[in-house]
Amino acid sequence: MHRPWPIRALIALGLALTAVYAARALGVGSNGPDDPFPAGAYYGCGIIAMIVCAWRAVAVREERAVWVLIALAFFLLFAGNTIYVVLYGAATAPVPSAADVPWLAVYVPLAAALGLRVHAAGGVRGVVLLDVLIAISALGSITAAFVVEAILAGGSSSTAELATTLAYPVADLVLITLLVPLAAANGWRFGRAAGLMAACFACWAVTDMVHAVEIVRGTYLLGGIADIGWLGPFVLLGFTAWMRPDPPAERQSPGWPALAVPAGFALVALGMLVYAAAADPGPLAIALAAAALVFVIARFVLTFRSYLGVLRDAEYEATTDALTGLGNRRAPRADLEAAVAARAAAQLLLFDLNGFKGYNDAFGHPAGDALLARLGRCLRDAVGAAGTAYRMGGDEFCVLLGPGAGEQTVSAALAALSERGDGFAISASQGRAVLPAEASTAAEALRTADHRMYQDKRSVRGAAGEQATHALLRVLVERHPDVGDHSQGVADLAEAVAHHMGATDEQAREVRAGATLHDIGKAAIPDAILSKPGPLDEGERAFMQRHTLIGERIVAAAHALAGVAKLVRSSHERWDGGGYPDGIAGDAIPLGARIIFVCDAFDAMLADRPYSSSLAFEPALAELERCAGSQFDPRVVAAFVAVSRVRATSPLAV
Repeated sequence: MHRPWPIRALIALGLALTAVYAARALGVGSNGPDDPFPAGAYYGCGIIAMIVCAWRAVAVREERAVWVLIALAFFLLFAGNTIYVVLYGAATAPVPSAADVPWLAVYVPLAAALGLRVHAAGGVRGVVLLDVLIAISALGSITAAFVVEAILAGGSSSTAELATTLAYPVADLVLITLLVPLAAANGWRFGRAAGLMAACFACWAVTDMVHAVEIVRGTYLLGGIADIGWLGPFVLLGFTAWMRPDPPAERQSPGWPALAVPAGFALVALGMLVYAAAADPGPLAIALAAAALVFVIARFVLTFRSYLGVLRDAEYEATTDALTGLGNRRAPRADLEAAVAARAAAQLLLFDLNGFKGYNDAFGHPAGDALLARLGRCLRDAVGAAGTAYRMGGDEFCVLLGPGAGEQTVSAALAALSERGDGFAISASQGRAVLPAEASTAAEALRTADHRMYQDKRSVRGAAGEQATHALLRVLVERHPDVGDHSQGVADLAEAVAHHMGATDEQAREVRAGATLHDIGKAAIPDAILSKPGPLDEGERAFMQRHTLIGERIVAAAHALAGVAKLVRSSHERWDGGGYPDGIAGDAIPLGARIIFVCDAFDAMLADRPYSSSLAFEPALAELERCAGSQFDPRVVAAFVAVSRVRATSPLAV
């Protein structure tokens, strides 16, 4: 913001006049009743403030209307001072006088300027309005006790004189209390310019009240130290106009000042009531102090209600799933514990969606969220009054059924979590725990239902995986009939080795499926390459090595075989990193793929190929052992040799 030198000079002059005035008021020089300097300094500082504020309104766009109003206020002050000097000079002016009109009018643009700032900061809403009423009542009680009572005791000669004299402290009180919503609207934080402006208005209003009391009591002395409360704000408001505008304030949580301010005004009101017990501040002061306390009580009641509302909202959010509106995973535990404590008959049902991951991958997360929300609503409607539905997270749901619920409700819940459409089918696996027969604690009920749900899910996934495996193998066999026996042999060996190495039944089944389908990608390889009697050239070899990637894509299309697809991809990786397609080595290769690689190599050595003769059983084992640690995982080879020797001596061996 450009500040021309005349403006700087005027600010400096105003500060100098104020400093000289303060020095003289403190006894350095003369500020007697006949000294023209005090009146001249007061007059000059008002003109300086008017000019600087008018310059700010013209030169800077920010808050232009505010500064126009403040400049207008100083112009009215200048007009009132001029009327007073011209009409009355050193004589005592009557009350009211012609000068009182512009002087009282000063408060209108000042109040409007503050109102604009309050509006720009967000306005007065909710408890802030109560804060304003608290401030008016508390400060009004002080004004009534020490200003209004003094004016009433001054014995005004007429109603007009009394009304005019009282109008100033009332207007000053309004000016001060307007600072409360301004502070509240700014989150009880001021920038430098706004804070200085607020301090100037407060000082101006307080000085005006003190001046009114001194005039009534006949103790006012022109040039006294109290008059600095006018000159200082005049100059400082001009200085505020000269400052750079405050940057836009970020809206912040008000924090402790939001309670400290009304609490402070409550102490003021209490102090006034204590003072009233020893003195007689007048009924108006007592009534305003009591009103302030009533407003404070109302304020804290509203604050407490708001706090309870926040707690309720926090509790609701803590126990409610935002996507479906059902209770989240915290809610069923609390309800379960209540049912266990009451030893009530209940059923806990856990559901896990089948096919949701594929739906999410195919249609995107927004569509997946919309599906979950729709299924959640359907589940809640299906359960109805028979129980409560929850979403445990992800694609898992839960239902707690009361004693009156039967199998029809369970079937309805399962149906509610099922949906079909073009390219997708959603169903649900289920696990159940009956209270109190099967569980005596909430944790035990959840554990039992969860175990049964995953048993159900594994059976569904296993059935779907087996169907997909058979279908894909049928495709390969139709293309290459000789592949069927090879795949079956590799699958039998791989499953046995996996069991020998400690795999679970489910893991062993996955290895078997991977072994069955490890050559599925060869369906896309030309017969000329597959049946070539001699070694493959470099281009043919690169083409052949793509079959694991092709196989992964084919198998991954069946979502139940997602884990199997990874084994197919890595089924030709070497222990030393010399395999394909990724060149990974050691334990980075999935264990199932390492098992398939050994079994496939052994079966291939036992079979006649266009480019090599078959080996006997023992030489084939010796070849595996020779390549252990380079081509094959040594642990897998050791397990394979052990399994193969047992199978070779078993009457069931084939």
